[in-house]
Amino acid sequence: MRAQFVGVVVLAMTGLSAQAVPLARQPLPHQVSCVVLPGQQVMVASSSPGIVRAVLVQRGQFVRKGQPLLRVGSEMESAQKRLAATKAEAARRKLQRFSEAIEQQLISELERDQLEAESRLAQQEFEIASRAVQQKTTLSPISGVVANRKVEPGQYVGTEPAFELASLDPLRVELVFKGKAFGTVRRGSKVNVMLGAPVQGVRQGTVTIVDRSLDARSGTFGVRILLPNPRLKIPSGVQCKAST
Repeated sequence: MRAQFVGVVVLAMTGLSAQAVPLARQPLPHQVSCVVLPGQQVMVASSSPGIVRAVLVQRGQFVRKGQPLLRVGSEMESAQKRLAATKAEAARRKLQRFSEAIEQQLISELERDQLEAESRLAQQEFEIASRAVQQKTTLSPISGVVANRKVEPGQYVGTEPAFELASLDPLRVELVFKGKAFGTVRRGSKVNVMLGAPVQGVRQGTVTIVDRSLDARSGTFGVRILLPNPRLKIPSGVQCKAST
């Protein structure tokens, strides 16, 4: 909803201190009901099946994209990674100690090759152990809020969802208009979004999707508005009303 200004009024809830936008003075027809929704909703399953060793987030917590959510498996994988890291560091230091002798050709080529091979092998084993641990760790695919957590430590997880995540910036408002309004709302249009109790206030949103066809049964078409919510003060799930 960016280019033309469209008088769409959406009632939602928020305590936001964002900049208000004046409403059209004349009453707007075709009032419709709507709901403020998360911009994106994602169901996240464990990256690997197994016994949950640690759940790293709580319901309602904000998470960043790439943040660990869950670890499965036993302590063995982590112990193997630590052991491999120790061996890799020991091999690296050993090669470093003999580096001067290698440069001065005080040791044979065979001994040099063996030292270098030991160091490479130890590093490869560490990388394999690290990947094994990473595969047991589930990362968040988006930045957002943990809307629901469905697992606990000690529980077995497979392919079923373990978390429901919701992105709240921007928010999404889905509107349904009667066919006679078709052509009056355009993609990129700016809209007024009026937030109702307990927040009160008007924000500006943008039309991002306008259906190109009418629903054959109802004679209506859908419009999607994205509403910026940088401080996450506007909650989702709020009932609203819109007019055009």
